Amino acid sequence: MKKEIKFDDDQIIVHIPNAVSNLNVKISYVFPNPYQLIVKDVTFSSNKYYEINTVDIRKVNYFSLKKKGLKLINNLVNVDRDYFLKNTKNSEYMSIDLKKVSKLLKSRYIQNNELKLAAYSYYYVSNTLNYSTNYSLYLSNKLGYSESYIKNLSKDIFKYKYLIKNTYGTPGGILSKKTIKLLNSQKFQQIL
Repeated sequence: MKKEIKFDDDQIIVHIPNAVSNLNVKISYVFPNPYQLIVKDVTFSSNKYYEINTVDIRKVNYFSLKKKGLKLINNLVNVDRDYFLKNTKNSEYMSIDLKKVSKLLKSRYIQNNELKLAAYSYYYVSNTLNYSTNYSLYLSNKLGYSESYIKNLSKDIFKYKYLIKNTYGTPGGILSKKTIKLLNSQKFQQIL
């Protein structure tokens, strides 16, 4: 069996056979907003035994499975955007070029603080799966800001409700309506 992506109503289901020894994994992703995908459901099934063994479950690295499934979906979008659009009816997913947002944030050109925080929120959410241990250090290296400035920006996007925390203890969140409105605004499109 090979990895496959299925579209079912409002969710995208990624099937990864033998993701962990003797376990098949199905991950369901949903759109909380047009720009993001989050995991709704993870299902394990055994391909060797009738019963799932707890030893196999302990071997599961949820973060890497989530990252692998999202990477498969993003590759599909990059290769065949029309097929993705036909099945999801979502034309805004991955429509904002992350390199342009990065270049904009690096240039320090944005005078409007709302647009800056919206751009940073989008960049923050889009890179949540690319870090290893220290997320602030990763973003400071990518954007050319000091680590303390990145920490302050990260606090501000949550404090001023540009991002809504979906689960505590993990980086990332869900883009708020305010952020989506700013990302769709004519001002943001012009500076991008």
